Amino acid sequence: MTDREPLGEMEYKKSFGQRLLAQLIRKYESSKAFASGEPVKQKPQVSFANGPFQVEYEDEMDFRKKEWIHEVIESLATQGIVTVKWERFLEGRQLAKVYLEPDRIKAAYELAGVTPRGKKMERLRNILATLDHHPWEWVAQWAREAVSALVERKSAGLDLDDSEGYELLADVLRELPKLEDNIPKRVLSHRLFQNTKTFERLVERRLVHLVQTRSGIEFDSDADALESIGISDQPRSVWIAGTLRCSIGSDKFSLAMFPGGIGLSRDTVCLLTIDEIEGERIVLIENLTSWHQWVKERQGANEIVVYTGGFPNRTVQQLLHKLGDYLHVDSRGEGRRSGAVGRLPVYHWGDMDAGGIQIFEFLRTHFFPELKPLGMDEQSFLRNVHTGMDFGRSYENRLKEMLASERFDRWHSLLNLMLLHGKRIEQESMAIPAENFG
Repeated sequence: MTDREPLGEMEYKKSFGQRLLAQLIRKYESSKAFASGEPVKQKPQVSFANGPFQVEYEDEMDFRKKEWIHEVIESLATQGIVTVKWERFLEGRQLAKVYLEPDRIKAAYELAGVTPRGKKMERLRNILATLDHHPWEWVAQWAREAVSALVERKSAGLDLDDSEGYELLADVLRELPKLEDNIPKRVLSHRLFQNTKTFERLVERRLVHLVQTRSGIEFDSDADALESIGISDQPRSVWIAGTLRCSIGSDKFSLAMFPGGIGLSRDTVCLLTIDEIEGERIVLIENLTSWHQWVKERQGANEIVVYTGGFPNRTVQQLLHKLGDYLHVDSRGEGRRSGAVGRLPVYHWGDMDAGGIQIFEFLRTHFFPELKPLGMDEQSFLRNVHTGMDFGRSYENRLKEMLASERFDRWHSLLNLMLLHGKRIEQESMAIPAENFG
């Protein structure tokens, strides 16, 4: 026997003991008793006849493993952490099963070097509870639901082994509502974590998933999802055309000077003052191709046309805020008229799909309470259904969830048509629906 063999034995015994206890702990933590906090009715167990350790236990190439395993288990049994069942007539020679003693679970955790699942849940509860009153309701709702599940000892789809990642995520979520402008990923990362790559490595994937699944909006890409909450590496302009008189400082101009419309940067929008809306209506359009089509075909129309870019980014939102404020200020300029409809109607033309409906509701809720759908009705759907795109079971379930939500009551007829035909329609496949103006 060389000098290294005893060390190998010690290492193996330590490793096996930790792996065995970790396996028993996993079974305990996945049991109904752990979830309910009630006494264990059936002790967690590991079989050596067909369990995870069978191969190394029966390793004929190294008979010492069986001896070492026996010694480890006998030591644990002496400490009262496990109890042992031997094969009949083979006591001390052939293991059948090993059981974890629930009243010694604390010692099992310590020897296994495993953090108790309950402590992991408590740690996550404390982190997510800081988002309980987040200014974005969908974030606050997600946090409240997660905390509630953790209190009930349910994982709620969370990675209990990554409390650090959720702490970083919470830091980002608390920071975003404070931003007045879009911020590049790496600038945000350096500001919060003093490292330009921490956000991309440890936060971005989880944040995108949260936005996609909880914000109530369907985004075509991860970049669009991030931009919706103010994270964008490239500044975006907002495209607008029509009869709008504006000023920046003492300089006045009219957008009618630009027959094909114009792109306004974030800085320009921030400095912009709306002096007069001369048109008969405002039209918001979800997709850029359709916006260009509209502006080209209706050049000279007495209206204002804004491209929202799907879910509106912060530059678009800033402009929409200014338009909404103008519409709802009384004729004397003394503030908003309570419940006022505004001076002229505002329409939105978007996709006839889940995302298009959700974008409409966002615009109505945040900017224009009397917003009217344009080309997003049952007749438009039936007229264009031949251009529609098929969808699968998960999308069908999503539409059914929308049907069950009071938020989408006005859309029940359209949602039912989508389900009936199994189609969703993108506005690029449709002609402009100007005939639907009411």
